[in-house]
Amino acid sequence: MSKEVNFTEIWLKKIKAPKIGREEYKDKGCKGLILRVTANDVKTFSYPFRLGGKTGRVTLGRYPDYGLRTARLKTEELRGQIASGVNPLTIKKNSRRAEELTVQRMANEFIELYSKPRNKSWKQADSNLKLYLISVLGNRPIHEVRRRDIHSILDDLTAEKKFTTCNRALAHMKRFFGWLVEREYLEHSPVDRIKPRHVEQPRERVLSDDEIKAIWESLDNMSAPYRHWIKLLFLCGQREEETAGLRRGQLEKDIWLLGSEDTKNKTQSTVPLTSQSKAIIDSLSSCNQNFLLSTGRIGDRPINGFSRAKRKIDRLSGIEGWRWHDIRRTVSTNLAKLGYDISLIKRIINHKDTGVTAVYNRYSYLEEKRSALQAWANKLDDITKQ
Repeated sequence: MSKEVNFTEIWLKKIKAPKIGREEYKDKGCKGLILRVTANDVKTFSYPFRLGGKTGRVTLGRYPDYGLRTARLKTEELRGQIASGVNPLTIKKNSRRAEELTVQRMANEFIELYSKPRNKSWKQADSNLKLYLISVLGNRPIHEVRRRDIHSILDDLTAEKKFTTCNRALAHMKRFFGWLVEREYLEHSPVDRIKPRHVEQPRERVLSDDEIKAIWESLDNMSAPYRHWIKLLFLCGQREEETAGLRRGQLEKDIWLLGSEDTKNKTQSTVPLTSQSKAIIDSLSSCNQNFLLSTGRIGDRPINGFSRAKRKIDRLSGIEGWRWHDIRRTVSTNLAKLGYDISLIKRIINHKDTGVTAVYNRYSYLEEKRSALQAWANKLDDITKQ
């Protein structure tokens, strides 16, 4: 049975541990506060309660680390919760769970549950969040992230003159925190009302004939998978990852079939193979792997390491200041120079048609695309062999 004592600092310091088991004391000065003392001389404050037909106990902390004044104040708070019909153990459990929902943990869930299933370029979101959000706020519980924390990250990127990166980081954070709100992990996003910091100029880089030739000639010093990949980027005008993921099962005679699950915009694409692109693909078909552009070092998987390949091409060709995506713009521009209509060019490079007629027009334009790509492949031969 608990003994009633008026707890004081002097009494707490002098109280002796029982020889066996434990002893329990009630505080006369604060209703509900209990001190348990064990044979190991461990002194612990707690608050036992009854709510409805259920009983429970909240462990407050060990004396002297958890002081008497703090224990009494906390007990008063807990008594108020009980009087209001609130179970303090539920609050404690929810608080602990909230502490476990860190930025890093939830960002990983966001990538796995949202980005991967919906976006072919999920690795960009993963990399961006790791570099600019997790590196700074990874251990912070998501409900403790404030707008000023986001501004601080953007301020640092702006100070480093990484203007485009600043806008991209904000865009990825908006998607992430918006997802947390949608899933009811948060009531409000700390990124709401934060506008992009910088006005971006659309890229207009188109490779000249001389630059195309220099890049093409440098490919002789690249390993076979990367050499073939870059040539197919020029010949077919498709995206980097879509081309790197070229699979045996996508090929049907002289047609490369990209399903909605293969493309960034989730839109099917039918790419007729020119004589030049087919020759490359035929040379790859002798391998036994499903992915035709593979180093084989990591099994039957497509090539990656695009940034490393780009740095090598820059060094070998002497051409700098361009990106992989500029190849698609170069293909589009040259098709336009050859006299092909913009609507056909969009179908070739698989830009999504958002017009009203897109729903009704299911014609594949296969032969028109074949004619255009073959004309471009022939011009590419002239450029690279002159």
